[in-house]
Amino acid sequence: MKKLIGLTMIALVVITLSGFTVPASATTVKKGATATVAKLNINKATAAELTSIKGIGAKKAEAIVDFRKKNGDFQKLEDLMLVKGIGEKIFQKIRNQITIQ
Repeated sequence: MKKLIGLTMIALVVITLSGFTVPASATTVKKGATATVAKLNINKATAAELTSIKGIGAKKAEAIVDFRKKNGDFQKLEDLMLVKGIGEKIFQKIRNQITIQ
């Protein structure tokens, strides 16, 4: 366990020194867990940020942003399936990578 924590710290230093930044729309979840997972806020993310979600390309990212502009923020994660091109299968693949808060 200590080795894992040490490797995580090294990875954070490398990421920090490389200039990588986490978008403001990303949040940290799973409090109290041994590791935290960053989820992307689909109500705040830009199209470029949305493409970082595995399974979301440029067209789907733009569709999400356009849907949000026309209809307002998503009220629940499942509302993402109202976006053209995002069905149950894609939603199930990405649901653990996204948040609305």
